Amino acid sequence: MKENGRVSILSIILTLLIFVVVAFIVYGLVFTDFFGLISRDEDSITIGGLINSFIPASTSADTQIENVSAHEPILLDNNKEGNTTSNTAQNRYYYNQLDTYGKIIYEGFEDNKENMKSGTYVIDFGTEFNDLLNSENGEETLNVAFQSAWNAYTYDNMDLFYIDVEKLTLITRTRTIGNNSTHTVELSNGDNSSYLKSNFSTREEIDSTLNLLEAMRSEIEKQIEQYDDVEKMRQVHNWLINTVEYDIDFESEEPYSIVGALIENKAVCEGYARAYKYIMDGLGIPCILVSGAGTNSNGETESHAWNYIQINNAWYAIDTTWDDPVAIGNAYISEEDRYENFLRGSDAFYRNHHEDGYISPGSIEFTFPELSAEDYPYNS
Repeated sequence: MKENGRVSILSIILTLLIFVVVAFIVYGLVFTDFFGLISRDEDSITIGGLINSFIPASTSADTQIENVSAHEPILLDNNKEGNTTSNTAQNRYYYNQLDTYGKIIYEGFEDNKENMKSGTYVIDFGTEFNDLLNSENGEETLNVAFQSAWNAYTYDNMDLFYIDVEKLTLITRTRTIGNNSTHTVELSNGDNSSYLKSNFSTREEIDSTLNLLEAMRSEIEKQIEQYDDVEKMRQVHNWLINTVEYDIDFESEEPYSIVGALIENKAVCEGYARAYKYIMDGLGIPCILVSGAGTNSNGETESHAWNYIQINNAWYAIDTTWDDPVAIGNAYISEEDRYENFLRGSDAFYRNHHEDGYISPGSIEFTFPELSAEDYPYNS
């Protein structure tokens, strides 16, 4: 009888063990992988290739008339009559062109903008993209979504100057049980110590710079608050080209950002255009950053950046870089040339400016607003 009892107990234990193992396999309960049924994989990519590779764009001459410190009051001149625009800034113009996956990633950046000042914060998307990664070409689609989301976010937000995009790493982890795979996704610094730029290595440095930029923008807004929107556009256009020096030799640490233009007073075309949009955003005037190429008077075509701005539901082009008045020998460019690229329509502007919606390799092609064919009727 005792022997039969032992056999019964062993049979029960063996049955329970078999049941537990089967449950683990069927329901995907993962605690150990000693059965050899569970595999893990990890993949990562680096997000990069934005228009920070711009080469200097040509201007109509070689040196500036004057370089007024960005810390001094904005120089104002006479008020001009003109139509006003909507006060709704185009801060999500590029976001609206993303697909569902890109918008999720963009919102991840936006929701964690403050956290990312640490340089090591991990944006964890969990299994948000699991279905996508289990589909055909899912990984390729996700990589395009990430690159496109980053491009859109940095084109909509001018104050994200402190992140080194080449240090941002997209990590995908895969856990497979039998024929079922589960994918988790995160964005982090990867093997880098931080994804911050070396000249903005702490949150304190970032916040100090942001505070200075905001104070400067607020002072500009205060000094031109009595003008209509079109005149505000002109005042800021003139102030920038009087203040910023084109950085031919890349002496600035931040030639592509609002820091180079507004604090260091040296920038290339992208820095000019970002600074113009940054100020327009503060004024609530619809303005976007545009990339493409410019063909100078010598027939040379180079990467370039400028702005489109909206007046009464119509869009016009502004290129502050190419309007920067400079000296040719002993003779200065005429005052009229200062507005050669101010509120231009497509008929004139597209003669030497060429849009390119592919902001970087691996991204979707973005589209730009359709410009008014004719220039805005504005007399400088």
